[in-house]
Amino acid sequence: MKKQNISRRFKASVMSLVMAASCVPAAMVSVPAGAVVVPSIDVTTNKKAATAVAVGDKYEGFTADVAASGLKTINITFTPDFTGNFSCGFGIGVKDAPYWLEYDAKKGFVDSKDGTVDIAATQVACTAGTPVTLSFDVSKLDLSYNPSSDKYPGKFEFRNYYAGEDEGSITIDKIEANGKVVTPPTPSENPDNPDKPVNDVPHNNKTTSGDNWSFKDNGDGTATISSTVARQVEFGENPIILTQGYDEDTYAAEGITPGEDDPINSHKFKYSDFGISDMNGVTIESLTAIIESDEEVDTFMYGGGLNVKEASPADTEYAKRVAGVEGKESAGYWYNDCGEEQLKEFEEAGVEFEIKPSGGATMTGAGTYIEAYWEVPAEVQPYTGTKPEDEISFQYWYGTKAEQPEDAVEPEKVDTVKLTGAVLTYTKEVTVPYTGSISKKVNEMLEHGNEEKNALHVKYEDLGIDEDMDVYAIRFDISAKSKVGKLVYNTGTSVTEDATTEQEYWFQENGDYCVLDAGEKTEIMWIIPIAAAGTSSKTNFVAPDGEVYFGYYYGAEDAISIDNIEVYYDVPTTTTTTTKTTTSTTTTTTTTTTTSTSKSTTSKTTTSATTTSTSTTTTTTTVPSKPEVTLWGDTNVDGKVNISDAVLIMQSIANPDEFSVEEQGKLNGDVVDNGNGLTNVDALAIQYVEIKTITNESFPMTSAELDALAK
Repeated sequence: MKKQNISRRFKASVMSLVMAASCVPAAMVSVPAGAVVVPSIDVTTNKKAATAVAVGDKYEGFTADVAASGLKTINITFTPDFTGNFSCGFGIGVKDAPYWLEYDAKKGFVDSKDGTVDIAATQVACTAGTPVTLSFDVSKLDLSYNPSSDKYPGKFEFRNYYAGEDEGSITIDKIEANGKVVTPPTPSENPDNPDKPVNDVPHNNKTTSGDNWSFKDNGDGTATISSTVARQVEFGENPIILTQGYDEDTYAAEGITPGEDDPINSHKFKYSDFGISDMNGVTIESLTAIIESDEEVDTFMYGGGLNVKEASPADTEYAKRVAGVEGKESAGYWYNDCGEEQLKEFEEAGVEFEIKPSGGATMTGAGTYIEAYWEVPAEVQPYTGTKPEDEISFQYWYGTKAEQPEDAVEPEKVDTVKLTGAVLTYTKEVTVPYTGSISKKVNEMLEHGNEEKNALHVKYEDLGIDEDMDVYAIRFDISAKSKVGKLVYNTGTSVTEDATTEQEYWFQENGDYCVLDAGEKTEIMWIIPIAAAGTSSKTNFVAPDGEVYFGYYYGAEDAISIDNIEVYYDVPTTTTTTTKTTTSTTTTTTTTTTTSTSKSTTSKTTTSATTTSTSTTTTTTTVPSKPEVTLWGDTNVDGKVNISDAVLIMQSIANPDEFSVEEQGKLNGDVVDNGNGLTNVDALAIQYVEIKTITNESFPMTSAELDALAK
């Protein structure tokens, strides 16, 4: 739900609608400035999550449970079991003295001076069974987001003072922070623990739910293919222990490098840990950490970080280094989330962030099995690392027990949790040579758990692929009798003897792919990595006389059907020479006359001489070639190679609708692993030209050659 932005005139209109619906005169209602009664929208009653508040009781929640920072409005939706006047109070913790403010219906938020100041209660007329929403504007308050602060922890209270003549009660249906439902929690659809309540964590980036791919024929002998996929890693019987309160910054400030057995609240994954061997055209979307706890967890706060280009706007650690933060003397190449209070401390210390760090995420009612989704901020994505050895981290910030002693001054914490696995979601987009595609019905059933029936092997020749075709991508159309849920799979292909792969004549990446939310029908686009597909400067290694593989390893449905396979291929440009030989024959006739004196005799001799000559005509036919590069690196086609070319590449990747690159510029700018289209790696290489580390005469180059320069 979007945040309500209601003018005074509209507030009055809304009030009249509410009164008409409840058949109560509007004069009986007090409308406080900053607390607006609005019609409740999409109220979902959840008996497990709903909270009843009787007269004299209160609903209490921690501010950090509903927002890590930037809280502007708190909406409370409740349903009364009575008809009549309702009177309530609302208080909230703030960061500095007086540390607690009460909402006065006439004055707004004020200091109650420990209860010695009379506070005008908020009043509203109610009808039994009709939901009502109260919205409190807290945008001007310096709130406390720390649940464990010494005085007045960062919490809020909603109190039932009066509920009609018969002293009824209200049921809290939902709480919204900045218009987004956050608590009470609703049950998740986690099949392993269907009763586990979690927050509705927003997903702003691309996610893998199947069908998340695109294909565009560029009309110049190339095609641009994009696919959002996920890769998973599991730790089995050896989970990683995360301990809150022990972070890398704390160790660094003390000049200590934590050892393997030292407590730590974070874990770093290499992209290669997920089996990714080719980072060309990759944009990292999100990391989902699988967390398990021996104790029931209520509040669960976490954040993340990842490798970025050094000194880029996203390099938060470099910004700390420049500001002279202790322990950051050699920091860089990294983006990190941080809490609101920590962010304020950094800024007060003189740290100037070009991209402000995100405040992490908070879940309530987390349970014992937690799927903690962390999203890479969109503004950070253009600067992320481009090597399989680059890393992404998950950080456990804070957790509380679901069961708390009644006399607890501060919430009891869950000191350690177990990281049992993770899922990395990313989008890969490449531009490849393209002639056409062939679609073939397959209709093969696969059963996970059955080693004899869980995999499909199809010969390329059966798909219509012959020896003249180079294969760059393959799409699998999948169906099942019901929603598959998490679909775990892998793919592979035969390769030629020239391919440098772990297995001779075969390519298959380590680690499994997965579709996190596969429905009854799913389309999976596999963009073949460079090790098998090659680049424009290297031969395509997919073996047309071999086969393609698809393995079904796990899903909610025991069996799936591979209905159709579509193969995207290119027939490389060739030059043919035709030689035509022509033979001609010439006959020459010579006449000789001889005279004898003894007898007047004359004889005539005719001699014919035949001469054969051969002429050869050669005709050369050339298939039209693709447009040629005019100047390597010149992406904006202005005749120069400088930082503006790198910026254009990054802008076109981050916002393709607003920033486009001419076809000539795409050719010029594809300087690293040429043939895979414009990527952030190309932008980085062009930046090296700008700082004179290399010249554009070094282009085109491979990513390995570029990595060597970066070291």
